[in-house]
Amino acid sequence: LCRSLSSDVLPNCVYMLVDKTVELDVRSLKDFTELGALDPKDQDRQAIYLFSNQRSAKRVCGRTQRVIKVPDTSVFKISKPFLLAKGITRLVIEGSLIALDK
Repeated sequence: LCRSLSSDVLPNCVYMLVDKTVELDVRSLKDFTELGALDPKDQDRQAIYLFSNQRSAKRVCGRTQRVIKVPDTSVFKISKPFLLAKGITRLVIEGSLIALDK
């Protein structure tokens, strides 16, 4: 189930992974096994993985990555055109799929 981005979908504060040059950690939806079976057309969509707490973000953070805090999640609404231009159409948080292109 994919929900569209609205003010009540995301918590007030989230954490995300970036690499050392502060580039977004963008992955394909087929890399998220916790989402279960997806449509074959959706598997190649690009997504950003968000975390609701810092501890879970640090748990999956690699050596070449760092965790950054996003204190105001309305930034995703503001930066939606930029994210879509980079090919990022989904946000994933705690097993939920959020669409940026709907």
